[in-house]
Amino acid sequence: MAKPTIIDISKATGFSKSTISKALNDSKEISRRTKEKIKNYARKINYKPNFYASHMRKKLIKNVAVIIPDILNFYFAKVLKGAQQEFFNKGYDMMCFFNDESASKEKNILDKLKNGSVAGLMISQAKNPFSENITKKLKQLQDYDIPILMFDRIVNDFKCDKVFIDDFQTTYDCVKHLVSRGKRKISLVSPIYDTLIGEKRFEGYKNALKSENIEFNPELYIPLTSGDTIQSEITKLALSKKIDAIICIEQHTTVAIQSLLLNIGFKIPEEIAILGFTDGPLFKYTKPSITSVDQHGEYVGKLSAKILIERIERNNSDDYVEEKVPTSLNIRKST
Repeated sequence: MAKPTIIDISKATGFSKSTISKALNDSKEISRRTKEKIKNYARKINYKPNFYASHMRKKLIKNVAVIIPDILNFYFAKVLKGAQQEFFNKGYDMMCFFNDESASKEKNILDKLKNGSVAGLMISQAKNPFSENITKKLKQLQDYDIPILMFDRIVNDFKCDKVFIDDFQTTYDCVKHLVSRGKRKISLVSPIYDTLIGEKRFEGYKNALKSENIEFNPELYIPLTSGDTIQSEITKLALSKKIDAIICIEQHTTVAIQSLLLNIGFKIPEEIAILGFTDGPLFKYTKPSITSVDQHGEYVGKLSAKILIERIERNNSDDYVEEKVPTSLNIRKST
């Protein structure tokens, strides 16, 4: 007769393998009633957990997967650099995958990781993960005893370790800085606020305006869509003198907006100030140099890798870590 497994308990009780594993290890996440049901059935079929096999798998596998949206994004490149350093120092190899902002591609990557080739996963999701039910795929990985850490783009109701930027405070501080420079008609160029990051940035922007007794003008919020649409909107607002400052979330779009305004004939920052996200060389060497948000990508990468390694090696699943990373402003000539 074959030795009973967690899969047998799962089929009989209807609970996932992850829930069964937690129940058998007396996790605080699982109710007393559920624990009793699972343990009673486990005793009934004489189930014995193979702690040795699980321990050996984690000792032998030193590969960690990292999924990011775009390698050409300077912030994600910095995250990868920091993560790779931490993984290398602790004896882990890093495998990097790019979802290219495609939930379908991300789903295919996650399916491939179920083969047990990785000890853990770091992931920043594609912009629309819900279209492919990515969280269900991530839960399946957890059922295979593969720990997950979400960074930057997180899902609030998914239980795992998380590292993310304080997006609310960041845009709040950006508005405050521009107001301190005498600006009152501040435009925000940002992803649509039906994503968690977009929502937090939008809330920070609106709250900062309110704190300065500036009425929110919906016309000054410009969704990050096509470049032509953004340039058209910025041109219209600038020529009608409805803006005197712009906060732009995307690095290359920030530079394009500044170039557009200079070509039209506006003085920066005297007539319109420019503030961008993801500090890097691109902002340092434009003329005028651009004030920008440093999201400390390398630190985010190192911290994420450190937390994931601890999860892999300790597997204490009761208390997930949530780390909110502050940003800073590098003030230059554009404001």
